Amino acid sequence: MGNGSRQNKGLHLNVYAFTLEDVKLLIRVLDTKFGLKCSIHKHSSLDDKSHIDIWEISMTKHRILVSPYIIPFVQYKIQK
Repeated sequence: MGNGSRQNKGLHLNVYAFTLEDVKLLIRVLDTKFGLKCSIHKHSSLDDKSHIDIWEISMTKHRILVSPYIIPFVQYKIQK
């Protein structure tokens, strides 16, 4: 729950320990299984590391999916 943050009206998930192939697989699963629109954002300062951006258009669906599992301390990350 702590490996991500709000980014404008979307969200980014820090997946720095994952390989690029694993990140691409995760994005495909988020899209096909949950209908979340996402993209990869590569960090130039972190070599080949990247994070996943969940687009603003998917945030309502994302909130519905994850809110029952988010502890109160980090609820602000998914609030409007």
